[in-house]
Amino acid sequence: MKEDSESVNSNSDLIEDQIIDEEQFEEIFDNAVELYYRAIKGRRDVTKEAHDLFTILLKAEPKNTEIMAYLGAVKALLARDEINLRDKGKYANEGLKLLDIAVLKDSSNPLIRMLRGNVANNLPENRFRRTQTAIEDFEHIVSMYEKNPSAIPETLYLEGMKNLVKANARLGNNQIAIQYAEKVQKKDSSFQLPPISNNNDTEKMKEVESITLPEELLSLYRLAVEGNEIALYQVNKNFSELEKQNPSDPTIKAFVTHCQSMKSTNAATGYVELFTTAIKTSQSLDKLVSDFPDFYNIRLVRALQSYRLPEFFFFRASTAARDFHFLVSKFEKDSSIFSQQQYEEILFLLGKSFAKLKMVEEAVQTWKKLIKISPKSKLVEKALENIEVYTYEEIDLNSISSNKTEKLYTIGYTLHDLGVRGSEKAAQQAVEVWDLITKANPDCTKATFYYAASLTLMGTFCDDPNELFRKTMKGLKLLDQAIPTKSEDHVNLYFKRAYILYPLPDSFFHSNDKIISDFEMVTKMYEDRNGEIDLSRQQYLQVLADLGTMYERKYFGHKAREIWVKLAKEDENSSFKDFLEIKGI
Repeated sequence: MKEDSESVNSNSDLIEDQIIDEEQFEEIFDNAVELYYRAIKGRRDVTKEAHDLFTILLKAEPKNTEIMAYLGAVKALLARDEINLRDKGKYANEGLKLLDIAVLKDSSNPLIRMLRGNVANNLPENRFRRTQTAIEDFEHIVSMYEKNPSAIPETLYLEGMKNLVKANARLGNNQIAIQYAEKVQKKDSSFQLPPISNNNDTEKMKEVESITLPEELLSLYRLAVEGNEIALYQVNKNFSELEKQNPSDPTIKAFVTHCQSMKSTNAATGYVELFTTAIKTSQSLDKLVSDFPDFYNIRLVRALQSYRLPEFFFFRASTAARDFHFLVSKFEKDSSIFSQQQYEEILFLLGKSFAKLKMVEEAVQTWKKLIKISPKSKLVEKALENIEVYTYEEIDLNSISSNKTEKLYTIGYTLHDLGVRGSEKAAQQAVEVWDLITKANPDCTKATFYYAASLTLMGTFCDDPNELFRKTMKGLKLLDQAIPTKSEDHVNLYFKRAYILYPLPDSFFHSNDKIISDFEMVTKMYEDRNGEIDLSRQQYLQVLADLGTMYERKYFGHKAREIWVKLAKEDENSSFKDFLEIKGI
């Protein structure tokens, strides 16, 4: 055993930074798989070696879904062996994410399904709520064999059914567990039915019928999810009333849980509160989906909640993608389950979820499908924009002369805009272009600003939280110094800087005071010059609304009210009427 381990070690060191040929790939793969199965049997000393080898293999073939799944499964073993609770959770989430991506990319592959199913079936249900995922995977394997017995080995079919007995028994699906056990016993008479509790609570829950909600309320909810504070206020009120009428309905419970979470997040003052709210909400929704896996609206709520969470902290993009994919598949079999408009929105967000997972090919295919199916949809324009962003090909910056200043500025603006919209390649090139411009024009405030803004933007593409904070803080520091104080020539840059900082959690970046300072400067300049500055009246009104919100976050209630009273007087077209009513103005 020791010789094998040393051989693998030297093999790993030898090829880590080299190009691997086909023969080497097969040899490394065989070694990695052997180590993986040893690790499963308890050989903790070889788990990291298996992880390192599969990492090397995936780097060599990043589209190989089986390697991806093996690496995900090995990460789950690292989580099993890890003592540090933080690292244990990190490895488990990273592993599940890789396994989810592999299944999303190659859903009919029985090996990948078995790998994810085994991992999901062995995770603590009260923490991860993944037993339902295991059931879906093992049911897929069983279905493959029953449709075509030559598709997979009978041993895999039997293993799938045995795992379905265990998984269904764990969730209290006793009758289903017994049915699978009886099927196994027909082929393997030595199989013993595991202990099954008499607790039929889960089976009773399955008898609950899914409530039908008004489309108007669902539309309002989706607006709230997108950050509309007025919609959130109204939808919270509506669902609270529905909960009083239907206190035990799981669908309403899911909506109420998410809406209250959004409300709490908006009012949160510390990162502990933010994290606690997000984690508790995720766990509550995971349990509801586990208990009611076919309730479409519960799946939708979890998908939207997961999609909005920062991926580098919570690893929930794959959960969102799984749920959106589930909903799309169900609608395409039965178009009566929700509206065509909702289907189009889910299809669009499925593409966005794929993009968050760096599954660009799948994202583009999904948006093209939306365009083909619903060419008149209001989402077609957004889908086309996203295709443009995520299919961006890097330009040859060496071919552009640094003397062509005007052209460089135009390219810099375009690249930064593409970066803001989601293109990591464009964002990286924006940094390079603005760096080139600032070196050629060190006194140009606009160039310095966009260089700092582009650096800040790069933080959003980091998978590692430490790297994210490092890059973001570097950009924010430069951004803070980029614009001269109280310069009327740069009012638009104050405006842009404030809205770069506005979505950042103050508990991490301590940016609220800076936002207030920029907003105050913008409003003063607009009022002193009677609107004759580089700012539209609608932008001015929006700044007043958001300045009041910033005061409210800082608990300066009297200042917030003063600003909103001013907004009410200035808002001649009543654009902010609903917003002001919520604020008591």
